[in-house]
Amino acid sequence: MKTKIIKTNTVSALVLIATLTLSIMSCQKSDLASNPLNNYGSEAKIATPVVPAIIAVPDGNKVIWHAYATGTQIYKVTQSTTDPNVYLWSFVAPLATLYSDADYTIQVGLHYVGPTWQATTGKKSGEYVVGTKLTSIVQDVTAVPWLLLQAVPSSDPNYYTQVTYIQRLYTVGGLAPTTGNDAAHLGVQDSIPYTAEYYFYGAK
Repeated sequence: MKTKIIKTNTVSALVLIATLTLSIMSCQKSDLASNPLNNYGSEAKIATPVVPAIIAVPDGNKVIWHAYATGTQIYKVTQSTTDPNVYLWSFVAPLATLYSDADYTIQVGLHYVGPTWQATTGKKSGEYVVGTKLTSIVQDVTAVPWLLLQAVPSSDPNYYTQVTYIQRLYTVGGLAPTTGNDAAHLGVQDSIPYTAEYYFYGAK
């Protein structure tokens, strides 16, 4: 009888250990998903996208973060600086939410004027990076171009100092309107839906 009790207790202990292990693993996965910069300093690797040479990141850099974006590209009707009779839809800023998954269920950041990308979850929440456009290429005439941007240096303690380059890829939508650019609509803004994927690089 004592032998059976010992075995039962042993099985119960093993079940408890297994349950705790699964719980810890689940928490770790959740933290990784919510923290967009957990790849920094780790062995985790994100595949480098294959892109046209004109927007390829220079050698000596590797992908350290990848995010899915959904939001809008904002445009405003302005008057041409060279011809006062011409009115244009001028780009104002992006406004999008960043996610760690393609289903847009796990929010990790925001994308807004600058252009700026800012983390909203995890240990890096509040930190940001600003980019300046280097080159672009149209891959789909119905969508905004793919871009290569370089991170602007900053001494701000909340800056993503690890980021060197950013790519905007796999874009859908986001093009400026084709009508309404006239004197009657001067100053009017329009927000055009778009999606894209952003790849962030750091020095190897």
